[in-house]
Amino acid sequence: MEDECVSVWDAETLSLVYINESGCRIFGYASGEELKRKHVFQCFYGQNSTEILSEKVEQALQKTGQWKDNVIFRRNDGTEFLGQVNLVKFSSGGKDYILKRVLDIQDQKNAEANLYQQNMKFEALFQYASMAIMVADKEGNIILSNKLALSLFGYTENELMLLKVEDLIPMRFRENHVAHRHKFDANPQNRTMGIGFDLFAKKKNGDEFPVEISLGHYQTEEGRFVIAFIIDITQRKALEKAMQQQQQEMERVNEEIEKLNEDLEQKVEKRTRQLKETLEILEQSRDDLETALSKEKELSDLKTRFVSMASHEFRTPLSTILSSASLVAKYTQADEQNKRDKHIQRIRSAVSNLTDILNEFLSIGRMEEGKIQANFSIFNIKEQVQLVCNEMQSILKPGQQIRIRHEGKQVVNLDLSLLRNVFINLISNALKFSPENSYIDVETEVTEDRISISIRDYGIGISEDDKKHLFERFFRGKNVMNIQGTGLGLHIVSKYVELMNGHIEAQSELEKGTKFIITFAT
Repeated sequence: MEDECVSVWDAETLSLVYINESGCRIFGYASGEELKRKHVFQCFYGQNSTEILSEKVEQALQKTGQWKDNVIFRRNDGTEFLGQVNLVKFSSGGKDYILKRVLDIQDQKNAEANLYQQNMKFEALFQYASMAIMVADKEGNIILSNKLALSLFGYTENELMLLKVEDLIPMRFRENHVAHRHKFDANPQNRTMGIGFDLFAKKKNGDEFPVEISLGHYQTEEGRFVIAFIIDITQRKALEKAMQQQQQEMERVNEEIEKLNEDLEQKVEKRTRQLKETLEILEQSRDDLETALSKEKELSDLKTRFVSMASHEFRTPLSTILSSASLVAKYTQADEQNKRDKHIQRIRSAVSNLTDILNEFLSIGRMEEGKIQANFSIFNIKEQVQLVCNEMQSILKPGQQIRIRHEGKQVVNLDLSLLRNVFINLISNALKFSPENSYIDVETEVTEDRISISIRDYGIGISEDDKKHLFERFFRGKNVMNIQGTGLGLHIVSKYVELMNGHIEAQSELEKGTKFIITFAT
């Protein structure tokens, strides 16, 4: 062989008897005589001075007459290579000789190592892909699948190898799928994700789930094969359904807003008419006339503030919903799910904001009509405060913390629903008007004759002039006009406290924070 060194050595003296030209070339010598002067029988790496057979090699030759192994050799120039050495002991003319064959397998080993690396890369790409991958032949037999595919369908690798593609499809679609498969085999074309097909798959336990599938194909000597990339879109379908429900909820909210506007217009019209009638009756009295005009102006200002507030507060979330809904429709690719989720969350937040505004309007109307009454019950105030504060965690600014402290008894007799609304309103206000990395202190105390509640922040504070109007409807402080709000929250809080026979007061200083104190007699 061209790349094989063949040499014959005296078994007793281990001196070189013969070596072929290929052997001289492999070891880097010009001739056999030069190699004979410098090269010894067992010239392996680290054993250059060995002139006798090693015990292991000698035992093998005595027992079987041959020895074979892969050994690192050193050439004349000092470079090393991996060689396959094969020793065979034989006799000729009454003397024992050793036939030594050395094959340079360095390139072969390098190729094997490179192939192993390539296989490892393919294995990593295939097994750890972020989607399920299957390979099937033209008859639909599954011949290969990655770990995600096994997990998605609930089969072991051996179980899946015994199935056809149709076994992973609900029964009602199987017949059509066989026809589609034959059609694809006759004219194979790659198919990308998201082309408008509603596809379903079936797990081992019989559960069905929606999928999106991309198809590819390749040809080998063994035939044509199809590669399927499969994504479970159950969560996406659920989100689409949620968006439809949100759209329906938005339509319902719009109807309620329109009805609320009609009711408010009727109330304003009714009260305006009553004022006109009063003015006609009191026309001759200047003092009474001024009083009536003052009331009319107050009502007009109230209407103006309401219209201004409502148009501003409704415009912002509605604009958010409209823009996010438009953007969601543009993100159609599978890798844009994070963008869709972001805008879906913005829509949810905006709808929640609209719902909160409507609830405040409805609460004012119900209180004016006397439809809200206090329903006292016995509950643990410490537990309820903790629950509310836990619910507030999602709206905390970076670094904000709510500190809770309770003293005395824990059981109280109040209206739980009204008190929760009071806590939610005051704590959310404290978070909204406080900076990042600040504290909100919530303290409760129950004694034999009194229930005390205080909620304190270290935010922007309230001026002395603004504190006079703090609990009036639609009133907002001069330093919070650029912060979202309706001006109804504290008015509702004060009314709820009154319904429970309590008292509320505010202590505040600009840029040093605000503290609300609520007390109830027990």
